[in-house]
Amino acid sequence: MKILVTGASGKLGSKIVESLAEKVPASYILAGVRDTQSERAAVFAGQGIEVRETDFDKKDTLVQAFQGIDRVFIVSTFGEAEASIRQQTNAVEAALEAGVAQIVYSSAPRADVSEFFLAGIHRVREEIIKASGISYVFVRNNWYVENELGTIQQSLNGAPWVTSAGMGQVGWVYRPDLAEATANVLIGKGHEHTAYELSGQNLTQQQFVDALNEVTGKDIPLLPVDDATYGEMLSGAGLPEDLVTMLVMTQQGIREGGLENAHSDLELLLGRKPTSVKEALQQLLS
Repeated sequence: MKILVTGASGKLGSKIVESLAEKVPASYILAGVRDTQSERAAVFAGQGIEVRETDFDKKDTLVQAFQGIDRVFIVSTFGEAEASIRQQTNAVEAALEAGVAQIVYSSAPRADVSEFFLAGIHRVREEIIKASGISYVFVRNNWYVENELGTIQQSLNGAPWVTSAGMGQVGWVYRPDLAEATANVLIGKGHEHTAYELSGQNLTQQQFVDALNEVTGKDIPLLPVDDATYGEMLSGAGLPEDLVTMLVMTQQGIREGGLENAHSDLELLLGRKPTSVKEALQQLLS
């Protein structure tokens, strides 16, 4: 069996390759990267992992890279919506032309029904994959604990934890857990035409901060504000307006339940208890 991981130079993709390498021979694994001359590509090659160019803006590189591949992990691409859809379409059409048997795609929580602003683009991508007729698995990843590292550092330097998310809950999840779960899907059987919700324990902002305080021994206060004030504070800190808009929408989406999951398949795919937020923070801040 040949498994290709696109976005293998990225934070999630590289972890998936790393997890696969612990489970199957290197000859089974291929790393798809934009730059085959990069340092990361050299590391893969040194491990006996074949490296192929996968540029989502260049469909011909995808068709060539997917030759002889049984299963491909298609990483989410970000950017302007139209370009993102074009990139996704390129990947799916290339998989179809190359005869790939199964696509595993990293999606968003409840992408088929969620009103969370980031879910819409993933819903379109899922539909593109379904329409191809290729066997698929959607791994719908919740919010990474790692996404909070910038805010954590600011809070450790004395800033309060500012939020307009109210009592909204997030199923924060540790990226290595998602990588391991995805690797298990890529090498496993019986996952055809399935969507898995991969989430940690649902926690409020205050509960997250409580865990952070327990790990660090700090007494970081939580400062609840409304969306307008939150945006003004971000703008005052010098963040670009497009980023401010996205962060405010994220807080609003959390408040409205967009990142709260009624259930999670993470333990099922891992075969163990997922890493808790506290455990993840201990590892990230050690």
